[in-house]
Amino acid sequence: MEKSNVYLTRHGARIDTDDPDWLKKCLHNRADDPHLSSAGRLSALELARALSRSQQSGVCQLKHIVSSPYTRCVETAHIVAEVVNLTVKIEPGIAEVNSTPHPKFLDACELREQFPLIDTSYSPVMTQEDLSLEYSDGACAARSATTALHVRENLAGTILFVGHGASCLGIAGAFGHRGYVGYSSLTHFVQRYGKWELDGVLGDVSHLSDKRTSLDSAW
Repeated sequence: MEKSNVYLTRHGARIDTDDPDWLKKCLHNRADDPHLSSAGRLSALELARALSRSQQSGVCQLKHIVSSPYTRCVETAHIVAEVVNLTVKIEPGIAEVNSTPHPKFLDACELREQFPLIDTSYSPVMTQEDLSLEYSDGACAARSATTALHVRENLAGTILFVGHGASCLGIAGAFGHRGYVGYSSLTHFVQRYGKWELDGVLGDVSHLSDKRTSLDSAW
């Protein structure tokens, strides 16, 4: 099975950075689960178009999109999925830092009510119940790295992971170059002679019209 390519992105910009009253306008009370801002949706679409161009040119042949269950990641992943004609697999193991005993995010079946391209047949490496309390980016990064390596082993074909600051930190480290990446950036890892390594730039923003916001978020 072909398992030598991995792409990584972070969700687009969050609505709570633009609108402090966003939660009052939502039909839920999940304060840690904001959706994308209009700028975040635009950057996700620019990411999707960049991946589509790469697919059409034969550079990138995505087979799987694996996302954190938080809405900002799922929304980013779903925009990509619509453009490249794929489904989205929900993986709690690459979720945000789990700082509460009962993380408030939706499961795959609930998410599919809003995002129809969710693949509810996917069996995640970790479930919501498997998540332990975490108190640092490092703990989240370690959990996400382990999860991503298991996902890579379980799935054939090129994977795009869609995560958060801390989970992307861990995923990047698992595949050869640990570091933070910015909103809707794109990073490519390849396996050569049994070793994972970075191919190109960590957190590439060349496809984005607003490069500065993404670069400033890479921490």
